[in-house]
Amino acid sequence: MEGLIPEKGTIRIGLYNSAAAFKDEANPNHAQVVPVGKNATQIIKFDGLPEGKYLVAAYQDVNGNKKIDKNILGIPTEAYAFSNDVFPKWKSPSFNEAAIKLERPYESIRLKFRTWIE
Repeated sequence: MEGLIPEKGTIRIGLYNSAAAFKDEANPNHAQVVPVGKNATQIIKFDGLPEGKYLVAAYQDVNGNKKIDKNILGIPTEAYAFSNDVFPKWKSPSFNEAAIKLERPYESIRLKFRTWIE
């Protein structure tokens, strides 16, 4: 993960294994909440994942309120990232746009955190 604000809040990351699962964004198939470290880059591991297609969605919860903050227009004010380097501005990506295929041996993926105005 790159583009984080060092030592600010947590990274909330979810993995979804289907389009139906992603529609219910509040309940990912696999999830982690990790404190942000001293660097703008960070590594997070998910062990024991079955092979398959996954959409990875994450945001930096700077103020710790457990949700991605948005302004009056509904525009996110906290940095976020999706797998496949998809960076939508006006809507969530479709599962197929952002999904990646995990096969053994697993490789790492890079998530680039950005804010909406970047």
